[in-house]
Amino acid sequence: MTEILTMNNGLRIVLEPIENAKTCSLGVWIASGSSYETPETAGTSHFIEHMLFRGTKTRSALDLAVEMDEIGGIMNAYTAREMTCFYAHTLSEHMAKALDIICDMIMNPKLSEDDIALEKGVIKEEIAMYEDSPEDLCADVYYENVWNGSMLGTNILGTEKTVDSVTRESLIAHMKKFYVPERMVVSIGGNFDREKALEICKGYFDILENTNFEINPAEAEYHTSMTLLKKDLMQNQLVMGFPGISLTDKRREPALLISSILGSASSSRLFQRIREELGLVYSVDTACVSHLKAGVFIVCMGLSEKSEEKAIGEALKIISDFPETVTEKELARAKEQSVAGFVMNLENVSSRTSRNGRNVLLYNKITTEDEVVNKIRAVTLDELKGTARELLDLTKISFCAAGKLKNEKTYKKIFQKEVTQND
Repeated sequence: MTEILTMNNGLRIVLEPIENAKTCSLGVWIASGSSYETPETAGTSHFIEHMLFRGTKTRSALDLAVEMDEIGGIMNAYTAREMTCFYAHTLSEHMAKALDIICDMIMNPKLSEDDIALEKGVIKEEIAMYEDSPEDLCADVYYENVWNGSMLGTNILGTEKTVDSVTRESLIAHMKKFYVPERMVVSIGGNFDREKALEICKGYFDILENTNFEINPAEAEYHTSMTLLKKDLMQNQLVMGFPGISLTDKRREPALLISSILGSASSSRLFQRIREELGLVYSVDTACVSHLKAGVFIVCMGLSEKSEEKAIGEALKIISDFPETVTEKELARAKEQSVAGFVMNLENVSSRTSRNGRNVLLYNKITTEDEVVNKIRAVTLDELKGTARELLDLTKISFCAAGKLKNEKTYKKIFQKEVTQND
């Protein structure tokens, strides 16, 4: 049975024992991400994620790596728009060591001036790497334009300018503000010593004081946009999208099923028609990208310059026809795919632990497996069609492309033709 314990200072600890497991997964989820930053501090959350691996007051960076390797553990971290996470996975008997390492990193980071200088170079190389990736570049620029004016649309890594402006004082100030108990969740799952885990957590986090800095999710107004990034690429990358839904929207399940039927499954309409039947693209996919107070529904394609116009036209036709032509058979198939994917994922200890941490951080609760499955199975065809009509509005489409592109007038003509045909 899963427990959610709250320390006196407000820090939450989620424990999910799985007796037949031979491993333990654990992590700390923190409401510190790019959406909570400012234009001047953009990338700070991500910079801190890197710095915590540079060592603590008693462990060097090498010590952290060696100690985790000595127990055969896996340790990593990630920064997203609404959270930062540090996690580890190890054999059950080594839970205490792994948890001690993660807690030590968070509570006692060294943050030396020399390490900060070195990390600036590493992160600027990471920024350059993403700028050389058409898929990442296209998606990032798309978000930046449709959520223009909101930090939700900014690059998680920041910019070279904001990275250069980082100081030891700015990192400490950020951690003092965001690494507070009311914005932190420890999640532990698998086979582990409950009392030892609580002892370690209290030993590290009891000294933190609640600052009443509750999580206030970033809002983002959707703006229609068209952005063309002309680059000498072997293949063009396109993102087309619409205003989406938030994580708490009651249309969440219908939207995910629409994505499955339209483009995220191998049997989906876009994949079968544009790739399998016509051979116009190398890749085509859809995604329902949701945050606490905003979201977008996107279609991504990787294709050659010569097939671009026909592929976009076919995609727009499929999208515009979808709300009136989707069938009960397609809905039933999407439900089974979604349920199977969700349930199979939860057989993984790390996935369960991660889900628990995110859910408690974002919603302060854990939706049970049965509740999720029941919500998916309860979606009706009428609900699906209604949500599709609301989401897939061609008059609100936004577009971003990278590669050997045509001029803006040509793309506008392609989109206008399909919108006119559906008026």
